[in-house]
Amino acid sequence: MVLHPRLARLVIAVSAGLLIGYACVWASVSPISIGRSDFTSTYVGATLFREGHGSQMYDASLQTQLHSQVIAPDHVGNLPFVDAPIAAAIAAPVTLLPLDAAYRVWGIFQLLTLVAAVILAVRSARWPKDNWTVWKVATALAAVAALGSLSMLMEAQWTGVNALGLALAYRDWRAGRLGRGAVWLVLFAGVAKPHLALGLVAFALGWRDRRIVQGAVLGAIGVAAVSVAIVGTGGIAGFVHLVALSSTQFAPSAFVGMYGLIGVILGSGAPGEILWLAGAVAACVIAWLAGAAVRSDRSRLEVGLTVAALATILATPHAYVHDLVLLAPMFVWAMADARVRDAASLGQTRRATVLVLACWLTLSIAELLSLAGGPLAAVLGGPIAAGAVVPEVLIAFAVVAAVVTLRGSRKQGVLPGAPRPRRTHGADLTLTLTEPGSS
Repeated sequence: MVLHPRLARLVIAVSAGLLIGYACVWASVSPISIGRSDFTSTYVGATLFREGHGSQMYDASLQTQLHSQVIAPDHVGNLPFVDAPIAAAIAAPVTLLPLDAAYRVWGIFQLLTLVAAVILAVRSARWPKDNWTVWKVATALAAVAALGSLSMLMEAQWTGVNALGLALAYRDWRAGRLGRGAVWLVLFAGVAKPHLALGLVAFALGWRDRRIVQGAVLGAIGVAAVSVAIVGTGGIAGFVHLVALSSTQFAPSAFVGMYGLIGVILGSGAPGEILWLAGAVAACVIAWLAGAAVRSDRSRLEVGLTVAALATILATPHAYVHDLVLLAPMFVWAMADARVRDAASLGQTRRATVLVLACWLTLSIAELLSLAGGPLAAVLGGPIAAGAVVPEVLIAFAVVAAVVTLRGSRKQGVLPGAPRPRRTHGADLTLTLTEPGSS
């Protein structure tokens, strides 16, 4: 057998070394850096909720006043709390702690949600029957060891929750529980970062199964009902208004999606906004087509959902390096699919496995360049905007995954969205029926 575990052991060693390095960096974060991290906005929003200001939680002046008190005596940075209302309710308990301690607890919590998402994806993925455990361990460690994890940990950001929702949806969709998978996806996305579900929702709609639609609607109703209960209708209006204002607070080039790429090229302004909107719609359409392809051929779930995950990052107008953590479950099922392909190939090569690892390494290098600072920035001639390096990598991966997904469906002789044949066995004969509804 050519599929020896040497490569897997190398991946384990490198990933473990990176994770140890991340832990050392995170442990050395200073109180000043904590006060300037994204977590302060969560702390402020959750504190306002805990103190009974739910309906005023998105009042900019109230947030500014509390934020200044939280980070005193420092005066740098005033990140608005623009996460969903449910986020404030979930984070409220940690605000009983001082900011520094709350930052540590919250960072560990988010890391644990990411680890849970990766483990769930590993357990749910379709691995070859004779696959060695060492490859599962290597895949899990590599998924967590991407640079986005360090960024998430340093900012104590929320994206681990989104990744867990995606992993739960994948598990249920892989098992045929389509409605429940859609509920998980929408519920977890609605906790803090609804925009990190754009392509995934388009994918689910493209699948065109009423169970998925019903599950998504049920999840959305649940999120809306809880949100209104937390902040009221006035609070919801304030949330929408503050989100719209915050979109102009940061330079477009800092984002890792198409919004960032266009920001690097055109800067801020109406032409860039229009071009980004067209690109976002195109990304969602491609995700929709991927869902249609999976509807006609369920074996395309891994590559189709890969398209959807990548399209989500590309389409959203507000995605940073820490939001790339959403792709960790995607890497797991892509690796499992690669292992299946390699095990089925003549001579059992490692071509697909190496290709997926190379893609993940390329993305990590792009993340590193976008996070470059200090000595590395000096070597590179200055810091590099995230929008200048990451979006091109994501676009290339999305195009390749889309081609594999759609070509795979046509090779089956079934166009995306066409009904799937079902075979029914009787006592003396076998009939081939066409089921016009779901696959």
